[in-house]
Amino acid sequence: MTENAYQQFDATTVDYERAYREIALVEGVVMERMPWDIGGPQPILVELEAAGRLTGDVLDVGAGLGDNAIFIAKRGYRATGVDISATAVEKQRARAAEQGVAVTFAVADATRLDGLDNQFDTVTSSLVFHCFTPARQREYADAIARVLRPGGRLLQWCSRGDAAGPEPITERSIRTAFSGPEWSITELTARHLATKAIEEDAHRVDYKGGKLHTDETGALVPIWLLEAKRV
Repeated sequence: MTENAYQQFDATTVDYERAYREIALVEGVVMERMPWDIGGPQPILVELEAAGRLTGDVLDVGAGLGDNAIFIAKRGYRATGVDISATAVEKQRARAAEQGVAVTFAVADATRLDGLDNQFDTVTSSLVFHCFTPARQREYADAIARVLRPGGRLLQWCSRGDAAGPEPITERSIRTAFSGPEWSITELTARHLATKAIEEDAHRVDYKGGKLHTDETGALVPIWLLEAKRV
């Protein structure tokens, strides 16, 4: 993806089924891989699991290519992954089969999560919240609340600022979406997430008026990390 392509990107308007089928987030810009396809679980998930933040039955919302859910299953949890794209789900199942890991993958709308009520102790959500308009962000928060058992935990990371589109994701927008009586926010912090979206040999690139820095995992994108408890 080029710098100009980043300037055009709006996560709320992407057709994710087409994106996974064509490996293109922006019209006319074909990529070698999805930006979040780093060949393994996101380091932030590895960190959270090591800190004991995952428990019980785990649902990964917006499972992408399946690496996060596969990691969760390898760590001994009963893992389920869902994504809006049927093509992504096919690829998730293939990756899990290649690694001999048992994970349940299914197609699901993250603002509904039909048929999954009250089944999970932990929900992980990588780069999903910023894909919705403010109205749909509240629908997403409500859907997550329905699938979590009382006392369950949401671990969510999403783009910070205007990195994913014209509607900035702020601390206030996240707190507004999770302001219902079923939620208690325990942590909301500014962090960074690894992505392969930038050429791996680039140390710094312009990105919507700012800079992306890189480490051994790829470019580091600004994100919000939310931990919230289902009351």
